[in-house]
Amino acid sequence: MASAYLIVYAPAAFALRVWPRPAQDARSTIDELIRGFLWPLVSEGRLKQPIMNRVRRMTDAPVVPFRMLVCPLSSEKRVHGFIASFRTHDQIPFSAEDLAILSASTSAATRSLIERLEVSTGLLSRPAFESEVEHCCQSSGTASVVYANLDQVHVINELAGFAAGDKLIREVGRLWQAELLPIGGFASHLSGDRFAAVLPDHTLNQARTWAEKVRLGTSRLDSGNPQTQLSVSLGVSTLDDAGSLQHALAAAETACRVAKDRGRNRVEVYATGDNTVMRRHEEVYESRVILEALEQDRFTLHAQPIVALDGSSAVNHHEILLRLQGEDGTEVSIAGFIAAAERYQLLERLDRWVVSRVISRLAAISQALRSQGVSFTVNVTGQSIGESDFADFVRAEIRKNEIPAGLIDFEITETAALRNPKATARFISRMKDIGSRIALDDFGTGLSSLVHLKDLDVYRIKIDGQFVRDVLTNGRSRALIRALAQIAQEIGMETVAEFVETAEVAARLRELGVDFGQGYFFDRPRLLDEVLKDLSGCEAPVERTTRRRRVMSP
Repeated sequence: MASAYLIVYAPAAFALRVWPRPAQDARSTIDELIRGFLWPLVSEGRLKQPIMNRVRRMTDAPVVPFRMLVCPLSSEKRVHGFIASFRTHDQIPFSAEDLAILSASTSAATRSLIERLEVSTGLLSRPAFESEVEHCCQSSGTASVVYANLDQVHVINELAGFAAGDKLIREVGRLWQAELLPIGGFASHLSGDRFAAVLPDHTLNQARTWAEKVRLGTSRLDSGNPQTQLSVSLGVSTLDDAGSLQHALAAAETACRVAKDRGRNRVEVYATGDNTVMRRHEEVYESRVILEALEQDRFTLHAQPIVALDGSSAVNHHEILLRLQGEDGTEVSIAGFIAAAERYQLLERLDRWVVSRVISRLAAISQALRSQGVSFTVNVTGQSIGESDFADFVRAEIRKNEIPAGLIDFEITETAALRNPKATARFISRMKDIGSRIALDDFGTGLSSLVHLKDLDVYRIKIDGQFVRDVLTNGRSRALIRALAQIAQEIGMETVAEFVETAEVAARLRELGVDFGQGYFFDRPRLLDEVLKDLSGCEAPVERTTRRRRVMSP
């Protein structure tokens, strides 16, 4: 056991800091002595004698194994912690001179401490938290991160009021700082209902045990409403000197989201062997990529033509496609990010970005394009359709930019349309009011396709590519495509086949009665600006094909 220690105990900031680092056999003794004996004396104003060279915790109890010198850290009648010096009994007793030296440092220490704290919870501010993490990585080889997300705080806000929710956030902060943080640990209120703690010298198993204490302690807090019990979901990950706080937090947040997926009010550990955890981790990363791309304007718009298979009409319709431009300048399809965007409610933001950018691109030449019969289709997701004000946003953008009726149509996937038929019908009606038509994408993949088709006022269905890919070799695919084409023709709808990549596929689709085709056989997607330049640079663009575009002969 070391002969002397300098101790700073500030439960709001970093729980307990001890120099030099205690050996394992002394750590629990110091922790219990400070929390169970000194802190109650200091925080309750019962510290009568700051110099304690020989003291018993109670009559007939053993003498405390240290001589102790204690100076409170306080401001405005609030005690934030204390500075203490410990010596073993074989060292000289503390004196008034020692007390004066230690007391001289309390004012500056108190000011520094207060500056590092968040007022509402008393936990470390985010900058102070990150500073402590840096210190931890330099001085400790192993540490764990615990990420906590309170469950259903929005329900408590609705039932008991926002004041009750704010009170709970403060109580969680007090629970962590005053009762739960272990020696050397520190925590921060990240935002809203999210908290994080770093536990030096804790393995993942030890951190999980601590997280379970947090979970149980949280469940005992009063939610302010008898119908609702507060609970918390937690994730645990490793922070080492080779990693970073952001990576460790992202991993812990991923594990926390898995805890929510698996029923809430539980603890999950980030493990590379857990496929669910790894997929959530990928989605967290992908969602951040999307947000960064939106903030940095790194999305690009492309257009791909939709071509009449019988060659009876010129190419005058294009579908707008979204691409993500990486930091290295390469472009990738947004398809791989859709699951993450849907989980983190980013699809409407993407839709609004696309609608706004497409309209701004078309505005300057919109009248000329429309006079030539050119039109463009923009994809809309189910999240946007479900938002009551999205249709208002689209209508406002079109009217503000004076886009003529018929220049912009919209495309909805069958799955999204059938997920909320009433919202879909309402959106279709609002778009028809301004002259925009609706196409149904990925048709044939839903279980109730034909049942709902008669109720949706769409002008075109796009046959899902899984039926088109093997149309030359699979008789069932051909039969389904022929049936869909016949039904569409009977009820006055057009049909488009996706993924048309060869002349043979295009010819077979034409034989089956499909009206239009879209795919690499005709043209790959090109930058929208390039397509618009081609269209506006000729007198009759609807009669001109691009260099790579192919039109089927009848």
